[in-house]
Amino acid sequence: MVIFLLVLLLSLIIFYAILQTDFSGIVKFFLVVIEMILVSQFLVRRYKLPTEMGFILLKSDKGIGLIDKFSRMREGWQFFSDVGSTLSYGLLSLFIMRRNTSWKSVLLGLTLLCVISMVIAPFSIIFLKKVLVGATMLEKNGAFNSIGTENIALLSFVLMLLGGFFAVLLLSIVYYGLFVFAQIILFLLGSANTLSATTPGGTLLLPGVNLPFLEGLIAILVIMVAHEGSHAILARIAKVPIRSSGVVLFGIIPVGAFVEPDEKILERKDATSQTRVLVAGSTANFISSVIFFLLFAITVLILKSGLVGTSADFGYQLFHFIYITTGLVFSLNFVVATVNLLPLPFFDGYRILEINIQNKNIVKAVMLITLGAFILNFLPHFFSAI
Repeated sequence: MVIFLLVLLLSLIIFYAILQTDFSGIVKFFLVVIEMILVSQFLVRRYKLPTEMGFILLKSDKGIGLIDKFSRMREGWQFFSDVGSTLSYGLLSLFIMRRNTSWKSVLLGLTLLCVISMVIAPFSIIFLKKVLVGATMLEKNGAFNSIGTENIALLSFVLMLLGGFFAVLLLSIVYYGLFVFAQIILFLLGSANTLSATTPGGTLLLPGVNLPFLEGLIAILVIMVAHEGSHAILARIAKVPIRSSGVVLFGIIPVGAFVEPDEKILERKDATSQTRVLVAGSTANFISSVIFFLLFAITVLILKSGLVGTSADFGYQLFHFIYITTGLVFSLNFVVATVNLLPLPFFDGYRILEINIQNKNIVKAVMLITLGAFILNFLPHFFSAI
């Protein structure tokens, strides 16, 4: 125990020292990653902890009873997941769910799709741009100027109705990936400043690096509990056993929660049941985003009312902490919900396509195109750091 506490203390000191340096966000990120890899390896070997892909898994069966209690509300949770399928895939969800869904869930899903796209999505972008430290994420770029704002809005609305947030995000990433690829070609042809002047299409969101540390950790905890908990509840409704649940650590940093359903039994279930289990995670994040946006709006009104004093007062500081925390929870829930729908390895979106499209060559092609575009969106970070 003494050695563990010493390692924990030393890791915290080094972590804090890295965050206080004047290095760029990308350099800080890689330094933290190296530190946490070393810490993870030490803890795994010293204490024989279970691990997967470098992450430490702290397993327990204590949460399974609570999951079983929630899963008794079978029809309610299935309706919840069906609404989420429409939120995620728009009218395409009718084919994905093989019409095993009600008109009520489709109508509610389309309504929430419009509300989230018009309110939650823009406010999450505005909030993240205010909070992010040293990042250029989500700024308007010249790549879209040639299309026109009105045409983008109309195209996005049609895409959203037909394919939900999945279609809008996927095509946006592919389009911007092609734009970055064109800039690379120009760079290779001799236009030296082309890539360094290109805004990245995304950035990593890391507590302590480009997000407030404590507020960011709270947001991640809420996101993962909602996401993994919903997976677990729908799995139990589908009669799939839950082996364990627990917390995921990267070194000393809690980066998520997990549930461990019996994958072999889940894979033998019908496509609709599997899809409900998989889409439940993003559904929970979308709904959490709406709930915490309302709490965020209330906090903003309280701060602006002057009821909690000025910035020097404890009441104001407390509500400012709540403001940052609820803001991160609602905005990051939205980001995680949408990004999780992408057909990328280890993402739920990939497995949903794999289950519902029989031709695996099509699934693989879509995955490779998405992966290439995803990498291209992040590539300008490395050129701007040079």
